[in-house]
This record gives sequence, C-alpha cells and structure tokens, in this order.
Amino acid sequence: KGKEFYEKCKVNKHREEIESPDGRVKMYLVHVDGQSLGTGVATTVVDTSPEECAAYEYNFESREFKRTAKERNIIDYNLVSRNQHTQYYFTKRKLHTLLPKREWRNKITWKREEGGNIVIDVADAKDHNDNGNKKNESGAKLASGHTVWMFEPLKAIGNVAQTRVTLNIKQDLKLAIPTSIANKITPAFLSTASDLRKKFDKSKEIDAYNRNKYVGKLKKLEVSPSALATIAMFENLSKEPADKAKVEGSLPLSDTLLKVETGKGWGKTTVKVQAGLLETASFFWDFQSHAQQDATEDVERVVEKKIGEWETIVRRKQKLESTFVGRHRNRVFVNNMALHKIA
Repeated sequence: KGKEFYEKCKVNKHREEIESPDGRVKMYLVHVDGQSLGTGVATTVVDTSPEECAAYEYNFESREFKRTAKERNIIDYNLVSRNQHTQYYFTKRKLHTLLPKREWRNKITWKREEGGNIVIDVADAKDHNDNGNKKNESGAKLASGHTVWMFEPLKAIGNVAQTRVTLNIKQDLKLAIPTSIANKITPAFLSTASDLRKKFDKSKEIDAYNRNKYVGKLKKLEVSPSALATIAMFENLSKEPADKAKVEGSLPLSDTLLKVETGKGWGKTTVKVQAGLLETASFFWDFQSHAQQDATEDVERVVEKKIGEWETIVRRKQKLESTFVGRHRNRVFVNNMALHKIA
C-alpha cells in the first residue's frame, strides 16, 4: 500500500508547487486518483545514509523526539512494538487553540528494497480504529492519514553519504471546512522533511570538499588563449556610470555601487576576503554550493549544462518582492558562466 501510494504521487504530473520555508526542500500538492483532498509531497537531499534517515524517522523513543514533541503539537503519545519492522504509534495533538484535540492511530512499517532503498509506511491502524470518527474517552476526535517516506541512496560527495528523500503526506483532520482550506493545512506537515535535512546537514564539509577539488584543477590551468579579450570585456563591464550610487550597509567590509533603470541594472561590489586566490575563485565557481545559496537566498541554483571544463550554463531562481501591493513572483535568470586564467 505504501509503495503504491508513493508511485501514484511520483507519476502524477498535475502538481502545484508550494512555497517552502526551506530553500533546499521542494514542496508540491498533488491530487491522487482525482481526489479533491490533496497530498503533500516534499523532496530533498539529506547528507547521510538511507539507514540513518530511516532510523531517525522510525525511532520515537529517542530523547530528541521526547524533547521536541511539544513543538510538533503532540500532547500525548504511546508506542506498541509488534516486531522488528512494525510498530503502532498513537498520538494526541492540539493543532490550534480553536480546534478540538485530534488523535492519530497509526501502524508504521519499514522495508528495505533491492538497490538499497528504504520505505517507511505510516497508515491508519484499522485494527485499532473501530470507533470511526467518534470521539474517544479523552475527547479527541480521530483523524485519518497516510504518510510514506522513501529513502534512496545517491553517490557520496567525498566522505559524506547522500540520500534522496521523498515524503508523501495526506491528512484528513475530520474538520467541517472547505477542501481548499484543508489543502492549505496539509503542506504544514511537510516541514518534517526540512527537520530531517537540518539534522544531518553537512554543508560546510561538502562545500570544502568541492572547493579543494577545484583548487587542484586550477593549479593545472593554463593562461586562456582569449585572455586579452576577456580582460577587455571585464574592463568595459567595470566602467562606472556617472550617476551611480553607493549602497550603504549592503554587505559588511564591502563597497557596492549600483545604478537601476527601468527593467535594467548595473552593479559592482568590491570586497577583501581572508583566503588565497585559488580558493576564492573556487568558492565563486562552485555555483551550486550551499554557502552561495544561503548567501544569495536564491530559491534555486542549478548548473543546466557543462560546455567545457571551465564553462557552463547556469540557472538561478530568485524571489523578487513587488514594490507595489501586487503579488510577489519568482524570476528565473539563465546565464553563461566561464572562468579564464589571464596571467
């Protein structure tokens, strides 16, 4: 059932992207089998193995889970182990002060597949849910839901294991509200994927590994045959407009000049860094580094195509706020990015 649910969400092409609070977690809303109640889907890459991911999400007896239970609106929970692969998980939650308590009665099963994938299926425990939608003795109304985790191993980056994580969640809170409102509540449960990513985040180690790799290649790089043309292009681009303005407080220890016209802009930032030439060049060449995404706050940074060793087509998506009361929209920029050694 869990794998079937996952596959239906995976092949569904009619998906609506949801704004995610975590730039490294993509969130979508899909409608499986034409159902009006949407299913939330979150995808991300976690810096650890599938086994670590599965163990973290399956272990409800850890000190960390007990410490953070209130943050997840859990006011009471109980575990009943059935065997090494299955356990029953009962929770009571207070999702909002204006809403009555909700109870979930789940049967959680994990399974390892061929190829190293691990699946965790969190479904309604039918054999413990005979009261249907009636309130139980504690006054909490029974909710219904289906959650599936898929952990797929990826190629390691240096010594850091990588896992593609997909989380599918469908929740029916048994509320007398329009489906459109319920669909807005469902994605809130997807934040668990972000918590998992942050738990095992090794961005600094990965970025350092990639920089060192580029530094090694840069040491062998010869002066570019088009060095003179590159210098001329850079000097032309660096010419400062007469009516430029200095941006105050843009970045610490930096000087930023800016000129903005209708639909166009010119800018220049000069900064001193405490690093060597090759390491600094490697930092900026690593377009998809976590450090650059965090610094720029880009929604997405992707190398679209590799033309040569030191030339690529890159795409970045930025969230631009409207200067009026209008709706904020994302803008996509596609650029040619090349590195030249000029001396």
